[in-house]
Amino acid sequence: MIHYAIEKQGGEIWLRQKKYEPRFALKTESVFAQCNGYMGVRASLGLPSLDGKKGMFIAGLYNRAYEEEVTELVNCPDVTGYELVLDGEPVLPDSRCLTEFERKFNIHTGELVITSTYELESGASFCLTDRRFASMENEHLFVQSIGITMQKGCIKHGGICTGIDGQQTNSGVSHFKKVNCRVYDRKYLHVEGYLEEDTLSILEGVSYTGEEEEAVFTLKRRGITGRYFFSIPDGGTWEFTKYVYIQNEKDSLGLDRQKKLLEKCSEAGYADVFLKHKKIMQDIWRQARIEIDGASPEEEAAVSFAQYHLLGMMPWHSTDCSIAAKGLTGEGYKGHVFWDAEIFILPFFQYVFPQAARNLLEFRYKGLDGAREKAEAYGYKGAMYPWEAAVTGREETPLYAALNIHTGKANKVWSGIKEHHVTADIAYAVWQYYSVTGDRAFMERFGYEIIFETASFWVSRGQWDEKRQAYVICDIIGPDEYTEHVDNDAYTNYMARYCCRLASVLAEKLCAESPDLYRELDRRLGMDRNRKSWEEFADRLYVPVPNEELVIPQDDTFLSKKRIPDIEKYKKSQIKQAVLLDYSRDEVVDMQVLKQADVVMLLNLFPYMFSKEVVKKNVLFYEERTIHDSSLSYCAHAQACAAIGETELSWEFFKKCMVIDLDDNPNDTTDGIHAASLGGIWSCVIFGFAGISFSDGRLNVSPRLPKHWKEMRFSVKVYGHEIDVKINRREVLLESREKFVQPLSVLVNDEIYTLTDTLSVKCKDKEEDICA
Repeated sequence: MIHYAIEKQGGEIWLRQKKYEPRFALKTESVFAQCNGYMGVRASLGLPSLDGKKGMFIAGLYNRAYEEEVTELVNCPDVTGYELVLDGEPVLPDSRCLTEFERKFNIHTGELVITSTYELESGASFCLTDRRFASMENEHLFVQSIGITMQKGCIKHGGICTGIDGQQTNSGVSHFKKVNCRVYDRKYLHVEGYLEEDTLSILEGVSYTGEEEEAVFTLKRRGITGRYFFSIPDGGTWEFTKYVYIQNEKDSLGLDRQKKLLEKCSEAGYADVFLKHKKIMQDIWRQARIEIDGASPEEEAAVSFAQYHLLGMMPWHSTDCSIAAKGLTGEGYKGHVFWDAEIFILPFFQYVFPQAARNLLEFRYKGLDGAREKAEAYGYKGAMYPWEAAVTGREETPLYAALNIHTGKANKVWSGIKEHHVTADIAYAVWQYYSVTGDRAFMERFGYEIIFETASFWVSRGQWDEKRQAYVICDIIGPDEYTEHVDNDAYTNYMARYCCRLASVLAEKLCAESPDLYRELDRRLGMDRNRKSWEEFADRLYVPVPNEELVIPQDDTFLSKKRIPDIEKYKKSQIKQAVLLDYSRDEVVDMQVLKQADVVMLLNLFPYMFSKEVVKKNVLFYEERTIHDSSLSYCAHAQACAAIGETELSWEFFKKCMVIDLDDNPNDTTDGIHAASLGGIWSCVIFGFAGISFSDGRLNVSPRLPKHWKEMRFSVKVYGHEIDVKINRREVLLESREKFVQPLSVLVNDEIYTLTDTLSVKCKDKEEDICA
């Protein structure tokens, strides 16, 4: 169930928090965050409050506070806070003077509106409105408007104190070694914060009505404020707007040009600046929006919410950073980048905004040297990508984490040392991107090298098993991080085989078709020396296969372990990883209990590898043993079930997947939204229910619409062509906005067609048939 009220206005959807809820403060700040790909600003209250955590995060702005700490995404100075004193009385949301409160967020424009009503001891009452957005027209611009409208009485002496507060920390750690503050022209507030290898600049200009007294500026420790004075007659309104330009060192725009830009914004006003931003958002939504006839308002909101944050976390104009596990909405996981970015988030961009997908993969190419260094440090060859990345390509996983409940000592974090599937995940994503886009220039400059170097790693990672007469991969961790130090994890072995087989096939093709490029790669990577080893490793690597009960063993020992008693207790808990409150990690490793199911993840990446019977058996078998402590778990199960036509079962998982961030659990999403699960929602809808996939140069459409969904409309891009898709129970309609020179092969419900510009395929006109 979605905790927030849903409101539709003119084709746009608002999420509404209809009362003051301190318990949900941290969660709502993440959910309602304003993000534009360059910055993310948490939706904290502007007025001082007892709960909440202010936060502004800039894409790619990382720092290591101390030598023993890992690099983390910096919580930057706050620009949203203000203090309000009216006729000598402070206005505070936690006081008795608050009589009404609403915080609402427009999913389609990214605008936050906080409206509250206060009654002062004098008897005067007023409505306070705080509006904000992070501009898509200029990614460095953040705008906040504060309005006070008198409902009863007047304000003779009002004052607002606001500015730039550099005292924000990452869980108590301040990253800025030095902060310089000053005022320009008695109008602009400027703060420069110095990190180890970067500088953040924030310039703030304001405009307001009724300039009766000159503003007073005050330097604070690591910050600067301006105090602005006003009076408001009975029934009158006072408006105050902040225009903030934010940039780091590499995005340098001269101070004079920044001032001119802010001056233009001030002259135009909040409404006009917002309109420019809104037009850009409308253009983006024309490409990205999924329309579903028959979906409930909550379902529409959940799907659009997922897309909003996907759009807001994408560094649109940079290849120097990627998408963190919490996007740009919180400090969770220290802002690090995981395998989630390639497996769960990249598909949305490669099918809707392919240039953005390329940016994410170019970031991984820039990290190739760091991956080589890690491989060498562990005694392997090729490139071994870090489990957690920031900007350098080097490993950023902390060495220690949660306490062992029995010993009281910190548990070692093995994922950075043993969770190697990320290396194959990136190679998989590279080829998926090329398969959908046909971007040869990317492959020639970046893609081939990534695939070949990751294949070399896997060959060196495996070892020969005399008993099996096969290569094996031992002492590994799969996506299910509750089973550590296992041998032959199913997900990892299948992905390693895929990576090496792909490298072998591509090397042979390059040698025949692009000899000059092959020779260049051979000079740097030793292609002739490695080709045969890739092929042999792929052919002779052991992979777990379905047993007599059709179950694919997750690893060599999983099926022999004991079941955990009362697993439902942990499935239903609102506390993540509650199982670790009752059992040590070592005990959990020795039981059949999963954070998320490796095998189910595998089934989604290779949907045609196993029969429908095998897929269903494994989804059900592993779900009984899965706590779903990972936000990726429900979407993986939902997609796998949809792919085999188990629509009702898929829907049960999808209902839970949709509300990972939007449910009524105040303890979750507090340190940021779950970025990858939002990508998983999109994949469930498009890959699962719409049945879209692309392989071997062919677009596949096999719809499995939920019973109450009557029609879906969306767009995907294939080979640079934007295709509008309409699916209902009677028809699959594909319309290319640009005519294909070479007709595109299309498989609809196992029948082959060709698409040049328009293709209509009629389906069985029966209610029980789901276009199949």
